Amino acid sequence: MSKTTYDLADLRQRAAQRKGGDKLTITIDGKPYSIPMPGFWPDNVKELALKSREDGDVPFVRQLMGPKQWEAFAAAGGRSDDIMLLINEYKAAQGSDLGESSPS
Repeated sequence: MSKTTYDLADLRQRAAQRKGGDKLTITIDGKPYSIPMPGFWPDNVKELALKSREDGDVPFVRQLMGPKQWEAFAAAGGRSDDIMLLINEYKAAQGSDLGESSPS
């Protein structure tokens, strides 16, 4: 008989292991700034990702990073485009589209 009930924490842990972690990190002058890996984004961030096509990437990236980390990242010279470069680099390495990014 196949298993039909799964623990959410276990599912997320296995997905993170398959993906090599649950965070992507970019550094500026050696200081790391991390975002959740695609597939681990909260729903409100995913909604902003869709809106970013119309409203620009700044609100999406600010929510993705969190306000404090965003402020530190921007003060260090980071831009929302840099985070989009990071996400696109990850996507290219995975050969996937953000629409296919949910943990599997």
